[in-house]
Amino acid sequence: MPALQILNGEEEGKLLPLDEDRFVLGRDVDCQFRIAHDSVSRKHAAILRLQGRYYIEDGDNAGRPSRNHTYVNNRVVTARTPLKHNDRIRICDFLAVFIDRMPTPSESEQSPDSDEVEMGTSTVEATLSHSSDLLLDTQPAEKLRHLLEISGNLNKTLAIDALMPKIVDSLFQLFRQADRCFVIQAEEGTKRLLPRVVRTRRANDEANARPSKTIVLRCLENAQAFLSDDASRDDRVPLSQSVVDFRIRSVMCVPLCSPDGKAFGVIQLDTQDRNKKFTQEDLKLLWGVANQAAIALENARLHEEAVSRERLRRDLELATRVQHSFLPSSLPKVPGYEFFAYYQAAQAVGGDYYGFIPLPHGRLAVAVGDVAGKGVAAALLMAKVSSDARFCFLAEINPAQAVGQLNDELYPFTSPMDRFVTFAVVVLDPERHLVTLVSAGHPSPLLNRKGEVELRDAVSKETAGLPLGMMESCVYDSCQIELQPGDNLLLFSDGVPDALDARNQSFSMKGVQKIVAETKGVSAPILGERLIKAVQQHAANRDPHDDITLVCLGRTS
Repeated sequence: MPALQILNGEEEGKLLPLDEDRFVLGRDVDCQFRIAHDSVSRKHAAILRLQGRYYIEDGDNAGRPSRNHTYVNNRVVTARTPLKHNDRIRICDFLAVFIDRMPTPSESEQSPDSDEVEMGTSTVEATLSHSSDLLLDTQPAEKLRHLLEISGNLNKTLAIDALMPKIVDSLFQLFRQADRCFVIQAEEGTKRLLPRVVRTRRANDEANARPSKTIVLRCLENAQAFLSDDASRDDRVPLSQSVVDFRIRSVMCVPLCSPDGKAFGVIQLDTQDRNKKFTQEDLKLLWGVANQAAIALENARLHEEAVSRERLRRDLELATRVQHSFLPSSLPKVPGYEFFAYYQAAQAVGGDYYGFIPLPHGRLAVAVGDVAGKGVAAALLMAKVSSDARFCFLAEINPAQAVGQLNDELYPFTSPMDRFVTFAVVVLDPERHLVTLVSAGHPSPLLNRKGEVELRDAVSKETAGLPLGMMESCVYDSCQIELQPGDNLLLFSDGVPDALDARNQSFSMKGVQKIVAETKGVSAPILGERLIKAVQQHAANRDPHDDITLVCLGRTS
């Protein structure tokens, strides 16, 4: 036979057999089950048996609805509704579950229903705690002591993770009626709730304790405090599983607000005994604690951000020093030749590279590279280019084959990151005044000969190759140029022509050629300085758009 089992109300745990065609629940004494509460209508709801099936309808037999509604599984009953096993019926504070078959006496003794065991246990616990109700009122002097203790703790440290449990312990001393306390923060940008502290009077309950998400979200959304005598019968909050499962009664929840008034967390206190209630005075007191805690949390967040920024600054400063250690510390000394080199990263670290690599037989490799992208990732790849380039040019006498070997060394590391490196190298033979040029997708060098500018188009066509790291086993070509007295050769990254002014106009290759053409009969160091000065004047009042690298080598007059 079907039955109702009372989960909340008088005679909790009792089974009510549904052995009549009409089973009325209400406040009248002639109802099949009387719910003695002023908010319950005289004939509030009825369970009907029709052709072997059971239904529930709201109101009396004359069709008049109840004052405070009837709910099945937290949904308002507006019409005759069929019942199925484990449906939960709520009438104000009364809560029962529909069971489609009553257990036999032997089943009840050997295998009681889990809900009945849980409710029975909690009823005993509530009764035990109720015996100390007269001790719940905390004296004003003791409240002041705990407030001062909380305030002192908050002012002593910025280690909030260690401090918050102490605050919760003090809250349990302030609010003797509280059975559970939660300190919850909302994840920025989402509605995900992150419990910072979960504490219960009975430590064994902490593992399964959870707050009312509905109340917490309500408090977060409107940044206002919430107080309820009994959450299970509060019309402002739909009856949720957490309220039922954890028997949440009186609740107060206050927001933790940032200086702009936005709630970033809450403190929730609740009771599990209907006789333990929070008051408006309790709410004001918790508001005060929450305001202090919010200030402390905000200070701790700002402190953590400052520490993080300082740590990042030190790391980037170290990275800058490490990266500069990969670059040449001095210019080469080659009889009959002069050199100039300039490097500026757009950020703390960059992806440009230049190097002077002494080779056997008095030769010198001068290389310039540009890793696609900027920042730390580009700088790490630049460090590998620096070390691998030195190895490849020392191991392979042919410059074009050395560049091919460098490409194969880089390919396994660049391909997974979708990165590549433009690269240009000239190998100087000072005895024959001959340079051998190899280019891997890099801007062609400029040759300044007696004031005439040569944009090595022919050289570019002969030696054009893919940037390093784009394809495995690339073959690169080379060409040779004989340097005459007074000739200057410029190698640079695209940060030089691409430098932007305040109107977003680039310095351009024409700008580079103009400066080179205007600088006649000067040494490589003077030419390099004038070109860098012109680029800086063009990009005045703007942060660097890209890494800038320039290397000049020139045969003296």
